Amino acid sequence: MTVVIPLLVMCSIIVLFYGTLYIIGPDEDVEERLVQGHFVEHSFRSHNQPSPVSRELGQRIGLGRYGARLRLELAQAGIQMKVGEFLLINVGLFFGALIVGSLVSKSIMGGIGLASLALVMPRVWLKRKKEKRIATFQEQLPDVLNLIVGSLRAGYGLIQAMKLVAQEMPSPSREEYERVSNELSLGISLHNALGHLVERMESEDLALVVTAINIQHEVGGNLGNILDTISDTIRERVRVQGEIRTMTSMQRMTGYMLAAMPFFVAAILMVLNPGYIMQLFVFPWIFIPIGAVVSMSLGIVFMNKLLQIDL
Repeated sequence: MTVVIPLLVMCSIIVLFYGTLYIIGPDEDVEERLVQGHFVEHSFRSHNQPSPVSRELGQRIGLGRYGARLRLELAQAGIQMKVGEFLLINVGLFFGALIVGSLVSKSIMGGIGLASLALVMPRVWLKRKKEKRIATFQEQLPDVLNLIVGSLRAGYGLIQAMKLVAQEMPSPSREEYERVSNELSLGISLHNALGHLVERMESEDLALVVTAINIQHEVGGNLGNILDTISDTIRERVRVQGEIRTMTSMQRMTGYMLAAMPFFVAAILMVLNPGYIMQLFVFPWIFIPIGAVVSMSLGIVFMNKLLQIDL
């Protein structure tokens, strides 16, 4: 019976949020379908428009400062999800973990601890997915530049070369340059389209490439030779960074394992003997886990700073 009740509660929460998502309805803006929104100022709607109340709710969720930042992070991670959907998933996980943790540990403090972890994990997952996608894009950048240079020397224009990149390169370069091509087809200037690409990818090397393209458009010059030189520089930097990550991988993995071990042990004790571990969450012993979390967080930050080498 103790297992059936949490399952029924979780199912009711899932049904509740699914109904909310259905009421809000899918936003058919071109900004959502092409460039995840705030990069395109003028959008077109399909015939199946949501109601005014649903549209207002979706705008309030997604168009604030936090919503704009979260939309950008979702676009950077390549996740086809709207801001409202992501936030509703966070809320559902929070309340579901709160109920399950309280029932398993027979204490509200256990539910709060598990709910806090459930609230943080989606953002951690989003950050890791974003960083991995940007790193992959960075690794593909030399090959992209070589393809653009070859296309320019073969007589193609820059826009045609980018369309060729969208056809030939693997993900995520394919999706990103396809977005650039779509923005250009909507009438956005090349300068703004490339600026949106830099904003999504947050790459210093890409910013250097875009700056070189913009300068060449203003003062002229051989763009192929310029991009060829930049490509060689980026390729060498990527090689050195890969060697550094390889040499420091064992130290980073050891640090992550040591940081995760106390939480893993606490979760096991919470299930096996809740009364024993819950003694840490009463005054004044609650300062012990708080201090441990702060200390481990600072240790992870310092370790990452020590392993970061600017080239």
